[in-house]
Amino acid sequence: MTYEVKLRVSQRTDMEVQLDRLVEHAILEALKNPGQGVLVTRHNADTFTVELSHGVPHGTIAELDARSEVPQSVSAVLAGA
Repeated sequence: MTYEVKLRVSQRTDMEVQLDRLVEHAILEALKNPGQGVLVTRHNADTFTVELSHGVPHGTIAELDARSEVPQSVSAVLAGA
């Protein structure tokens, strides 16, 4: 199963809330599809992608800032993983 959601934020104040919701949903999907972690990619100032990725270990959330193409990895244990 492929899970990918694109987000474009219009106001910075909404960004964290919207990203948190998408990541929470992606975590639930990852729990249903073991073997994939959550990848959050920032494409520019207002565009993000939240997706499941086989390149991210299960139980991990990785962040990629594609603006500078410098990967930043943030590990987080998923509930129940």
